[in-house]
Amino acid sequence: MNGLNYDRLAMVTRTAEPYRGSLDRFPLFSRRENTKNFYVREANGVRVFDIVYGNRTKSTSLTYEEYLKRKVLGTKGLHEYTHGDGRTEYWFYETVRHVMGTVYPEGYFQFNADIDTYGQGDNALLSRLSSGWFANDSRRGGMVHTAGGRGGLRTPIFQGAKASTTEPFQLLDDYEVIGCKVNRKIGKEVLRGYETFMKTAETMCKAISRDVFLATGEEVLNEAREEIARTGATHYELAEKMKNEAPLDAMILYSLAMDTGKLAVQINRPDVAWYATEPHEVFIAMKRHLNTRIYRENPEVFTLVRYGKGEAYPPSIWGYEIEVNGQKVQQY
Repeated sequence: MNGLNYDRLAMVTRTAEPYRGSLDRFPLFSRRENTKNFYVREANGVRVFDIVYGNRTKSTSLTYEEYLKRKVLGTKGLHEYTHGDGRTEYWFYETVRHVMGTVYPEGYFQFNADIDTYGQGDNALLSRLSSGWFANDSRRGGMVHTAGGRGGLRTPIFQGAKASTTEPFQLLDDYEVIGCKVNRKIGKEVLRGYETFMKTAETMCKAISRDVFLATGEEVLNEAREEIARTGATHYELAEKMKNEAPLDAMILYSLAMDTGKLAVQINRPDVAWYATEPHEVFIAMKRHLNTRIYRENPEVFTLVRYGKGEAYPPSIWGYEIEVNGQKVQQY
């Protein structure tokens, strides 16, 4: 992250005037880009630079006693919310600097933003300051840095991570990425009771027209409503009971239960082209979601996998965790 080189920022503090009205706020780029700046402060006897991208609203949950104390003092930004069930919440909202991280004289930038995740604009700014680019990747646990081209090494960015301010991009922390993969042999055993249902439902979805499929779906939906009203069962439970006796009906109920293919919307509004999909497409989406749900309900199908620092790791819908020195840390 050469754009955040400590010596470069120190040079700016010596050669550029601080923004009007302050003694510690300096431009990160052109002075016209006045939301992109850095502040100088002292930490442990040395000067450090907080990289700031505008302001953000910070919310803090309060107890009733804390709320009353601040209200008596005339504090602005207090809000009281009463829910339909009578429960009341108390919050304090304030505008604070959006600190992206801090540059230290030892030659690193620390990701210490007091947020859950960096936004699109935040990632664009950080990418501008380094080689490669930053982005949020849900299949790799959250925020990652990608080096070079599209197939470049992806590095997870977690709270407290220290990135060298020289190129190429690298984290100074020793970390480990922990995930899981499906043991195909065990997974096949878990799915064995669904094989006949899957084959029959797929064959029927390939052969049936969309109009007939949606008409059937409407009948199944109406019958399910009556059954649910009478017994309190769910769409998923009804599908489980009939998957072998009525595969197409079960497939429709599974889709309704997991909201795959926006099937309920298609049934109620068949002429809306935005949601229009063919029966086999709905089946493929249903199969993927159903398999995922069954795997999650049977954790014995998973095998733990670990990837060391600088080691490539594949995208995964099962999620990843990051460990630093044996302690779990939160990925942005």
